[in-house]
Amino acid sequence: MERSALESILESQKPWSEDNEQVLQKPYLHIANQPGKKFRSKLINIFNAFYNVPQKYVAIVCEVIDILHNASLLIDDIEDNSQMRRGVKTSHMIYGIPMTINSANYMYFKAEECIHRLAECGKDEFSNVVFLQMQVDLLQVFGQELQNLHRGQGLELYWRDSNVTPTVEMYFEMARNKTGGLFRLACRLLETVAKCYDSHNAVSNTECMNFENSLIPLCNLLGVVYQIRDDYLNLVDDKMTSDKGFAEDITEGKLSFPIIHALTHESTRTEANGTHTSFLRSTILARTDDTEEKKKFVDILKHETRSLEYTKQTLHNLASLIREGDYFPVARSGHPFNTQALSLLQSIVQHLSTV
Repeated sequence: MERSALESILESQKPWSEDNEQVLQKPYLHIANQPGKKFRSKLINIFNAFYNVPQKYVAIVCEVIDILHNASLLIDDIEDNSQMRRGVKTSHMIYGIPMTINSANYMYFKAEECIHRLAECGKDEFSNVVFLQMQVDLLQVFGQELQNLHRGQGLELYWRDSNVTPTVEMYFEMARNKTGGLFRLACRLLETVAKCYDSHNAVSNTECMNFENSLIPLCNLLGVVYQIRDDYLNLVDDKMTSDKGFAEDITEGKLSFPIIHALTHESTRTEANGTHTSFLRSTILARTDDTEEKKKFVDILKHETRSLEYTKQTLHNLASLIREGDYFPVARSGHPFNTQALSLLQSIVQHLSTV
């Protein structure tokens, strides 16, 4: 290589090509392009009936959450050694573990790039002081919730790989961080923008929404409910079986909610109480992919430990807590609440609690 060509490379940054971008995103797009439920985007739009921020912000918030969700699936599948996702081979089975990790991590930073775009939407609307504060707040919220997501995921992995059976309370805290994190992130981003509009319009403190008691507790509970429901369906649902394989949580050795209940039940039994005193724990530790053993495992959870029934009852109790508590939003001063959106939110809670 000629010296002048080398100096040109070292002294200037060559524009990043679209071809290279596509190479890095291949593992991500393999999963992101598979049809999903788009549940989180639908929920965000319902949440915004409460926050009433312009659609240009909502669209970017949906993009952020979608990127983070899909990127996290790539990492989850590697950590769990999953073979299928959304009915197709997992990305690391096609592109390899190193490339898939890099793709997922790269997309986390693409999501952060969206946060900067989210702030830029307000550049021409707010005063310089409000705009700069919004930039700081949005990035702070993003960083905090990414930490929470990894804290929840990390604890779940630690329990699985260290043979530690968590309590129900420990599980709830894990799910609040891991699964509630994206719900909470969406709400906090919308709240941050909404507060800027309140500040811009000089809304008095008595008229501003109390953000500390807004939708965040609901997001936390929705995260727990969503995770428990997912754990239940993994063991019994035909759609889950077609998308990921039969009772894949058993093969992963995952300490899901019904499995935690069953293991706790098993540990208190004596040999005289049955023939499966250690079968559940040994099966989880073995991470078996034997279908018959997994069917036997699920059958025990149905008929002996009654863990599946306990899980259904827990979902029912949590839904009742949401309905009976102060978790649903109320109208903000000057922003009449969309009663249709409230009805949809109530329907979502009902759907998630019914299995």
